[in-house]
Amino acid sequence: MKYRKHLFSLRVANALRESLRNNPYKLNSFSKDLLAGVTVGIIALPLAMALAIAIGVAPQYGLYTAIIALFHYSSYGWFTV
Repeated sequence: MKYRKHLFSLRVANALRESLRNNPYKLNSFSKDLLAGVTVGIIALPLAMALAIAIGVAPQYGLYTAIIALFHYSSYGWFTV
């Protein structure tokens, strides 16, 4: 049953490859994506620290939570408007 973990990683890699093949990333949207990422970082990180302080835990726990949440959100792919 050791091969099941390997098969799952192959399915994820295949899904990513198919997604990129069907919707290729355009370099002209990189600047927009970078601006969106910086904006979210500027707003989300201090907010997470403030909420952590408000509930009585150390501010670094708010940073950990915000960073993990942003990685989780980015795993869903990009969205076009």
